[in-house]
Amino acid sequence: MTVGFTATDASGVGELVFEGADLSVGGTFLKADLLLEQGERLSLQFQVPGVPRVVRAEGRVRWVRRFPAELEPGGMGVEFESIAEEDRSMLTRYLSR
Repeated sequence: MTVGFTATDASGVGELVFEGADLSVGGTFLKADLLLEQGERLSLQFQVPGVPRVVRAEGRVRWVRRFPAELEPGGMGVEFESIAEEDRSMLTRYLSR
């Protein structure tokens, strides 16, 4: 499942757009050519398919895949550090289907 993410980095300047993969309650992998550094914080917004509400989360880049192997996308593993309990519950229900 892929999910569209919009994000702003710690500077809050501009908007970044990513395709998310491997979404979990704890975080996601963001496919990207533009890579942030490990430890950088992001404010994220995304919408899971079939759910009308926009989920907002604060996250941190935990790892970066700069030189992907063949058939692997480049990108970043992002851990959700802060997400509203209602959003976390909805996401848990959605992912358990």
